[in-house]
Amino acid sequence: MHIHILGIAGTMTASLAVALKKEGYLITGSDQEKIYPPISTLLEKADIKINNSEINNNIDLVIVGSSFSSFKKSKEEFKKIKKLKIKYISASNFIGQNLIKENSILIAGTYGKTTISSLISWIFHQAKFNPNYMFGGESLNNFSATNISSSNWSIVEADESIHGLDTQAKFLYYPVKFLLLTSADWEHKDSYSTEIENFNSFKKLITNLPKEGLLFINSKGFQTKELSLYSNSKIITYNSPNSDYYLKNIKIKTNYTLLEIKTPRNILEIKTNLIGQFNFENILAAVTVADSLKLDQNKIKKAISTFKGVKRRIEKIYDKKNILIFDDFAQSSNRIESTLTAIHSHFPQKNIKVLYQPHASFLQYKESLKDFEKAFEIASEVVLAKLNYQNGVDKNNRTTAKDFINIIGKKLKYIPINEGIIDFYKQNLKNGDILINMNSGGFDENKIIKSLINSLK
Repeated sequence: MHIHILGIAGTMTASLAVALKKEGYLITGSDQEKIYPPISTLLEKADIKINNSEINNNIDLVIVGSSFSSFKKSKEEFKKIKKLKIKYISASNFIGQNLIKENSILIAGTYGKTTISSLISWIFHQAKFNPNYMFGGESLNNFSATNISSSNWSIVEADESIHGLDTQAKFLYYPVKFLLLTSADWEHKDSYSTEIENFNSFKKLITNLPKEGLLFINSKGFQTKELSLYSNSKIITYNSPNSDYYLKNIKIKTNYTLLEIKTPRNILEIKTNLIGQFNFENILAAVTVADSLKLDQNKIKKAISTFKGVKRRIEKIYDKKNILIFDDFAQSSNRIESTLTAIHSHFPQKNIKVLYQPHASFLQYKESLKDFEKAFEIASEVVLAKLNYQNGVDKNNRTTAKDFINIIGKKLKYIPINEGIIDFYKQNLKNGDILINMNSGGFDENKIIKSLINSLK
């Protein structure tokens, strides 16, 4: 069977392409002309050709990724697909129909989805369940982001955004039996025009839960308690002293952290190499799911102790000359604050600096900056890279560098030219400093930090 993936260079679609090829399908794909690592490397290793296949009736099925409408070439190909009456389906719909199994675990919420879903997948994998799974990141355990198997278990990162051919949230295309919800903040303002619309999307997901299912909620998550009122299934809570699962004690050691987790039947001691309170809460979430589903506690502990994390989630990429550089995905105010707090808790004597590359689409709107006043409080210095605007954003409502400066203050420096940023750090990065690169973009956005590291070497 020949499957063509339109918009193949997305995080999800690229890993799906590799998994489908392993299953024996003929896979081709198309996207923008320039594809960068790690996506280009992933597809090259799997010998999947990009932009090298003609759209014709030899194709049995087209999977349409969420980013296809962003590029002229993809839109032209889609017109031809419809003209030739080739069968097509959105990537979300395909995942829902082919990857989700009877025992479906969905990980939803504003934050933590990727780390939690990859960690639960790792736990089930290490426990020999061979689950179907998909998460939107690159594991540092050399663990593929998508797996297709004959197991009746599936673990999927479930996003609330609406893109491409989708007419509703991605997670509403996925059948669900067990659902973990971290929070329900209104983050995707490009998908929902009001906070009520965002809330209703999560509400619909929860009402999809069967009576025999389970709903796991973060007791501290935004609107999680309100949303849990719509559940017909049993509710299990985590992350507060009166929850079913709770972080009773955290002991930070030199090379690891020991977590003491209160479960309904005992205190579970778990070692981890991950750092930061939000990562500890991600581990707590994974333990809540795995333990509630009766996985062996010793296997849970062993899997977590060997879990290295997800690329670009407080990933240490440079440690020389008494200078540390971390790479992180943080864009929203709560994620920025969590990342900085995590670094500071492990390196309290270090001077923390931030390179902030505002890549996320919601940052184009002035309203998105209202919570940023305290986001960078721990940082001694913030460099703001070039602001990127997409078509359709009203000039009167879109953010400017001045907006960032007014909210964050004098510690922020706006340097819109890449070479200028590199030169700035060459002159100002000193022994004892920690630099955190925060951006959610791809290869182009990481050119800055890679060039800087090369110059330090």
